[in-house]
Amino acid sequence: MSYADDIPFVHGLDLCERFFFDIVKPLLDEHYSSLEYVACRLGPGSDVLNFDTIQSRDHDWGPKLDIFLENEQYIDELNLFFMKNLRDKTICGYSTQFQAFTEQDKQITLINVSNNQDNTCHGLRIMTMKQFFIDYLNWIIDNGEPTYQDWLTFPSQHLLTIAQGQVFHESNNIKINHIRSQLAYYPKDIWLYLIGCCWQRIGQEEHLMGRAGQVNDELGSSLIANRLIRDIIRLIFLLEKQFYPYAKWFGSAFRQCTTYGSQFEPILRKIQLATNWKERESHLSIAYQQLAVITKEKLFPTIDSSIITIPTETTQFHDRPFQVINGGMIADIIFTQIEDNHIRQLPKIGSIDLFIDNTDAMLPELRLKIKKIFE
Repeated sequence: MSYADDIPFVHGLDLCERFFFDIVKPLLDEHYSSLEYVACRLGPGSDVLNFDTIQSRDHDWGPKLDIFLENEQYIDELNLFFMKNLRDKTICGYSTQFQAFTEQDKQITLINVSNNQDNTCHGLRIMTMKQFFIDYLNWIIDNGEPTYQDWLTFPSQHLLTIAQGQVFHESNNIKINHIRSQLAYYPKDIWLYLIGCCWQRIGQEEHLMGRAGQVNDELGSSLIANRLIRDIIRLIFLLEKQFYPYAKWFGSAFRQCTTYGSQFEPILRKIQLATNWKERESHLSIAYQQLAVITKEKLFPTIDSSIITIPTETTQFHDRPFQVINGGMIADIIFTQIEDNHIRQLPKIGSIDLFIDNTDAMLPELRLKIKKIFE
């Protein structure tokens, strides 16, 4: 939908919060005063992560939120109630009406449209809290805290939107913030495992960047360097105990949300802009060394160097003329710190985000199949 020039852009989370407190909550207070519910904005959408811009208004954006109930008893009734009572409402100049649109990948998205159009619907997703987590994570909240197989197959993007979204209202009987606290961050052994797997990936490819360049394959060398950059950034997110978003907001979140983003971004951009592998290697070496120091400080702040030595300087790769940090060696040291024997013996492939580079892998129906890898 194209909006009139006099309708100012409002970040989606702010718009949804105003929508709830100015319109939705008063209606519920008046007509369903005893209803137990949660009102929030979680799940997919750039606005949930506060990365929405004017461009975001073209789909899946507008005054919308989630209403989670204890059971299914009032779902149909509330949908009809809001279909009637939101029909002519606006908030911050925006209509509260949407039309469903089927995209090329068959996903259905909502497009904000004016109130005077036909075949519209409201932007409230009304369901039980249990059903939301089944639909979004394929995880049953009644079964207790996530298992390590769950953690390794929850997409980081999904966990981030649950952590960063906003809860506007929580009733006494529906404890969504308790569920969010269960998903706040990876347990320690999973955290160590993922950090180790990231270093393992670097160790597997750090010498290949130079080898490709040595045979005048600067395109291949550059591609490998960019894969290494992605793993460096992932490691920084992990070391800072932050979930990272999927590709569209990966760089933005790195720059805006991590402590080390401003320190590393200039170095990583020099790697990308280098015209030959030797120049690329020089900048990568700086990044490796700084990353190894941070890893040592975060994971081994009181380390006895006579017992465990974390390499923080690059060295030559065997007798070949390539500088490496020996990421595999760092990974092996980290893996020894994992206490849970099952996690320590897992294949060193990391979570779904590390070994599958496909958006469809985030679909919850695939997660149960991928879990079998870690059984």
